Amino acid sequence: MHLRLINPKSALVAAILIVGAVWMSGQSAAKEIADMTARADGSWIHWTLSNAAPDRPNRVVLIAQGSGCSPARSSPSVAMLAEILSDYAVLTVEKFGVTPADGPTERLEDCSDAYLENHTVSQRVADVAAVLQDLKERRLFDGDLVLFGGSEGGAVVSVLAHEAAEADAVVVLSTGTGLTMAEFLPLVAPPPAMEQMRAAFDGIRSDPDATGVLGGVSYDWWRDVLDRRFSDDLLKAAIPVLLIHGARDKSAPVEAARATRDAFVAAGQEHRLTYWEFENRDHAMVDPQGRPHMGEVLTQVRGWIGQQMRPEG
Repeated sequence: MHLRLINPKSALVAAILIVGAVWMSGQSAAKEIADMTARADGSWIHWTLSNAAPDRPNRVVLIAQGSGCSPARSSPSVAMLAEILSDYAVLTVEKFGVTPADGPTERLEDCSDAYLENHTVSQRVADVAAVLQDLKERRLFDGDLVLFGGSEGGAVVSVLAHEAAEADAVVVLSTGTGLTMAEFLPLVAPPPAMEQMRAAFDGIRSDPDATGVLGGVSYDWWRDVLDRRFSDDLLKAAIPVLLIHGARDKSAPVEAARATRDAFVAAGQEHRLTYWEFENRDHAMVDPQGRPHMGEVLTQVRGWIGQQMRPEG
């Protein structure tokens, strides 16, 4: 188990060179496919598959974005990773009530009624499963699948790690997997706010029919995740796991990541886990001087993914 990674420059340079060579050799045949898949209720799931060969099945990396109702590709980290992984077909799946053309002024407040009424982590898991099946039927997906999720997206891929039979590896970034939200929120929320949230959580738990919005998401969203420990989902899987966290994360505290690391050791599954804890990095991999390091981290992720996957062809 890899417990700590601190800026391995030689690996970073090698990964950049490899990615660049593949991009130059294969980019001409690739294209971006944006389409929709129907849900059972008649609504539509919007998705985008970039770097894709349109005439044959592709190996796929799913990127599950974090919280809010902005489109997936509007996230700089998602766009950056899609570029770094240019030799994979990169899949993004929009949340319920979100389309690629949306442009909310505030990603946690300027959201559609459809999003507020239907968006949950479990709904996202179901939507990804539906899209993957659709891609198979269209012969755009060859069954090789890497899962990558950050923040809320890390919860999504933690579940898919054992529910998606095609998954070969999973990367979880800046997600509080080893503690439930009810357990880790007191570590990051001010005491007065936490007191109000506890009262709201008690009401949400006690009345399954209660409706409302708290923190930009519905009561159903909170019911879905409030007492769920996503490290349990990762432990149910049988695939390699890369867990990445910043020691200065104030949104999902590093204690939650360390709890996942310890759970893998206790379960005798540490051989499946690679754990990278970055000192002086926050939720978005920014250091105390305000310098971003997400590009470096994602390039290192690219190297790890390459080690887990069989060569294409």
